[in-house]
Amino acid sequence: MPIISFLISLILLLPAGFGFYQSWFGLTPAQEINLAIALLAAYLWVSEAIPLYVTGFLILFLELIWLLPNWGGSAPKPIVFLSCYFSETILLFLGGFVISEAIAHYRLDETLARFVIKNTKGSSLYLLIGLGLSTGFLSCWMNNTATAAMMLGLVAPMMKNLSLESHLRKSVLLVIPFSANLGGIGTPVGTLPNVIGIGYMKEKGIDIGFLPWMAFGMPVFLISVMLLCGLLYWSFLKNKEEESTKLFTPLKDEISKTSLKYNLSYLIIGITILGWMTSDLHKISNGTVALVPIIAFFGLKLLDLNHFRSLSWDVLILMGGGIALGKAMEETGLAKQFINLLSLGGQSSFSLFCIFSIMSLGLSCFLSNTSVANLMLPITMGLPAEVILPAALGATIGASLAMPFPVSTPPNALAFSYGGIKSIEMAKIGGIISILALIVFLVVGGGILHFAGWVDFSH
Repeated sequence: MPIISFLISLILLLPAGFGFYQSWFGLTPAQEINLAIALLAAYLWVSEAIPLYVTGFLILFLELIWLLPNWGGSAPKPIVFLSCYFSETILLFLGGFVISEAIAHYRLDETLARFVIKNTKGSSLYLLIGLGLSTGFLSCWMNNTATAAMMLGLVAPMMKNLSLESHLRKSVLLVIPFSANLGGIGTPVGTLPNVIGIGYMKEKGIDIGFLPWMAFGMPVFLISVMLLCGLLYWSFLKNKEEESTKLFTPLKDEISKTSLKYNLSYLIIGITILGWMTSDLHKISNGTVALVPIIAFFGLKLLDLNHFRSLSWDVLILMGGGIALGKAMEETGLAKQFINLLSLGGQSSFSLFCIFSIMSLGLSCFLSNTSVANLMLPITMGLPAEVILPAALGATIGASLAMPFPVSTPPNALAFSYGGIKSIEMAKIGGIISILALIVFLVVGGGILHFAGWVDFSH
C-alpha cells in the first residue's frame, strides 16, 4: 500500500512538472502547481495514506518550496500561508478544545446525562427526546465522537436488561450518534467543518458572529433532532411500547457538585459562551474570546500540562492545511477556474445554496466531513462576492448532515460496534434523517438567513 500511494502521488504531481495541466486546462504556472498540490492533498485526505495532520504540513511545505518560487513577480509573502496555521479561526477551535477537555475532566457532561436519564423514566418517547437533545447540546460544545462515546458508555451498562433485538435498544443506539452528528450544526465550534467554513469566509471579509450562527444553526439542530426522535419512535416503538424503566439500573457514583474547581469550571465556560454570543456588542473577536478559557483553565490550574498536551493539535494542523490550500486557490485564481469549469458562475444564490449543500452531503456519506469541507469550500471562494456566503454555508453544513452508513461518521461506527443494529436499519433511518435534516436546513435555515437580511435569496 505505501508503494501504491507513493505512485499515485507521483502521478498527480508529475503533469505539473511538465506543464501538462497548463495545456490541458489553460492554467497559469502558479495555478498548475496549485492544482497539483490540491489533487495530492485531496487524495491523501481521502485515502489517509499518511496521517491527516502530516498532509496539513505537506501542503505548507509544497506551497513554500514549489508554489511561491514559481509564482512570478506578484507572489505573496510566505506569511500569507504561515499565518493560516495560527489564525483567529484556529484560536476559536483551540478554545473549544479546552472547554471540551474541561467538560470531560470535571464530568459536566455526565451531570447533564444523568439528569436526563433520571427524569425520563416511564416513556420511551421522552427518553429518546431527552437523550437526543442532551447529546446534541453537548455536541454543540464538544467533539461529536467524544460526546457519542460518553453517552453510549453511560447507557451501555443500563442496557444489559435489553436483548440485542430490543426495539428500545436499537432506538437508543441510533438516537445518540445521529444527535451527536446533528448537534455540531448548532454553534460555530460544534464541529470541524464549521470552523473551516468560518475560516474561509473570514478570508473573504465575511465574519459570521457566534450569535448569528446559533440563530440559524440551533433551530435546524433542534427541529432535526425532534424529527429524528419521532422517526425512531414511529419506526421501532409505536406499536411496541417498552417501558424505559427497563433500561435502567440504579445510578451510583454520583458526582460531587460542591467543589470550588467544579463551580469555577461552570463559571469560566459560561463567561466564554456569553462572550461569544455578545461579540457584536463588545466588538472583541471570537478568537480573542477563546483565549479566556485557555488562560483561565491552565492559569488557575484547573487543567494541567497533561491536559494541554492531550488537546487535538493534529486537528488544528489539519485545519491550517485546509485554510492554506484555500488561500492558495484564491490567490492564484484556481478557484475561479473551477467555477468556470463547473458552469456555476451564473447560478442564483439559492441554487448555489442547494447545490453545495447536496454535493457536500452526498460526498460525506462516504468521506469524512472534514475532508469534504476542505474539498468543497475552496471552490466556493471563486464565486462572485454576493453568493459566497450561501454557497459556503451550504458546503459547510451539508458536510455534517450525512449519516446513513456505519462508516459515514465516527459516532455511527461507535454505536454500530455495540451490536443489535443491522446495517440496513442504520442506512434506512440515517438516510431518511439526512434528507429531512437537509430539507430543514434549506427551508428553515435558509428562511432565517433570508429574513434576517444576512443572505438575499430573491436574486
